[in-house]
Amino acid sequence: MARSLRRNVLNFREVLFQGVAASAPAGAAVATMTGSAAFALGSLPLAAAVAFVIVFLNALIIRRISTHVAGPGGYYDYIKTGFGKEVGIFSGWVYILYQIAALAFISLSIAVFVPALLSYIYGISVPGNLWIPLLIGAAAFGYLVSFSGIRGSLRYVSVMGSLEIAVVVFIGLFIILSHPAINTPAVFTLKYDKFGVSGIALGVLFMYTAFSGFGGMTPLGEEAKNAKKLIGDAVIISSVILGVFFVFAAYAFTVGWGPSSMESYANNLVPGIKLAQVDIGLWAAILITIFYINSILTDNVTFSNSVARITLSMSRDGVLPRFLSEVHEKRKTPHFAGLVMVIASVIIGLLSVEFLGPFGGFLFTGVLSTLAALLVHMLANLSLPVIIKKKANKVGVLNVALPVTVTAILVYVFYGTFVSISTPVVAASISFGAWATFAAIFSVVRRNKILESEYISVNEVGEEAE
Repeated sequence: MARSLRRNVLNFREVLFQGVAASAPAGAAVATMTGSAAFALGSLPLAAAVAFVIVFLNALIIRRISTHVAGPGGYYDYIKTGFGKEVGIFSGWVYILYQIAALAFISLSIAVFVPALLSYIYGISVPGNLWIPLLIGAAAFGYLVSFSGIRGSLRYVSVMGSLEIAVVVFIGLFIILSHPAINTPAVFTLKYDKFGVSGIALGVLFMYTAFSGFGGMTPLGEEAKNAKKLIGDAVIISSVILGVFFVFAAYAFTVGWGPSSMESYANNLVPGIKLAQVDIGLWAAILITIFYINSILTDNVTFSNSVARITLSMSRDGVLPRFLSEVHEKRKTPHFAGLVMVIASVIIGLLSVEFLGPFGGFLFTGVLSTLAALLVHMLANLSLPVIIKKKANKVGVLNVALPVTVTAILVYVFYGTFVSISTPVVAASISFGAWATFAAIFSVVRRNKILESEYISVNEVGEEAE
C-alpha cells in the first residue's frame, strides 16, 4: 500500500472551496443562524458583522502560520511545529474529536431536520425511523465522494458550493428588492436587540459557529500547489466570502421577516425556508430546500476530506495505528482513515439520538464539536509567535498581540457555550472533558514513543513547490 498523497495537484479554487463549503453556507443561512437570532434578535446583521471581523482576524493568524508550515495535519501540524510533540499529540486527539463530532452533527442536520421540514413546510408525513437511513446515507455520501479522489471531490465541492451561495443570494435579493420599504440600516445597531450589548455578544458567539469551517483547507498542505502561499491566501479569501455572504443573508432574512418580530424567527424550525415560502412562493421554498440538503451533503464531503488527512498525519507520527496512513494506490486518498472516522461519526450520531432524542442528539454533537474546535483554534493561534521564533525570525509585536487578542475572544466564546444549560449541553461538556483528559494523559505517557515522520517534512513540501 502507498503512504504518500498526490502532491502539488490542487489549484486555488479547489483549495478555496474546501474552506467555503465546509461552513455549509446555505444550511447555516436558512437554519443555523437561528441560534444567533435568539439573542441578537433584529440586530442579527450586526452580530454577523462582528463575527466576520473576529473570523477575519483569525484568518490572518492562520495565513501567517501557513507561510511556515503546510501539511496534511492542518492545525495539528501547526501546533506540533510550534509547541512540540506533547502538545501536538493532545491537540491532535482534540482535533479528531472536533472532526468526528462535526461529521455526526452535519449528518444529523439531514437526519433530524429533513423529516421535520417535510412535515412542517410541505405537510408530508414520513416514517418515524427515517432518520436512521438518512444519517447513514448522508455520512456514506460524504465518504464516497471524498474517496473518489481529492481533485474530483473538490471539483464537486466547488460547483455545489457556488450554486448554494448563488441560490441564497438570489432569494435574498428577491426579498429586499421586491419590498424596498423594508430596508433599513438600523439592523446594524442595537435598536432591535432588547438584550443590548450582551445580546449581541451571545449572538456573535452562536454566529461564529456558522463560520467554523473557514479554515477547512489547512489539511490540504501536501496536495496544494505552492502550499505555503496558496493555503494562506485561500483562508483569507474564504473568510471574506463567508463574511460578506453571512452578513448579507442575515440582513435579507431579518428585514424580510421583520426586525421587531425576530423572536418568532428564532423559534422557527427553518425560518429561511419558511420566509421564502411565504414571501416568494412554494417554488422558492422547494428551491432553497434542495440547496439546504445539497449544502449539508457538500459539507460532509469537505469534513470527510479533512478528517482523513488529519488522521493520516497522526498515523504517520505513530499517534494512531499505522494502517490508517495507508493511501489507495489509484485514488491516492487515505481511504482507511476516512472510513474509520466516518463510521465513528455514525456511531456517535446513533448513540446521541438513542440517549438524547433527535434534537437532543443534534445539539449534543453540535456543542461537542464546537468545544473541541475552539480549543484547537486557540492552541493554533498561540503557536504563531513560537513558530516564528523557532524559524529564527523576529517575532514582532503584531505576531504576539494578534493571536493573544483573538484567543481571548475565543476563550469568551468557549465560556459562552455553557450559557444555555440543558441535558445535551451538560452531556457534551462532560464528554469533552473526558476526551480532553484522555488526550492529556495519552500525550504524556506516549510522548517518548512517538515516531519522527519518515515523510517529507511539512516545511519541505512548501519549499519544493516554490
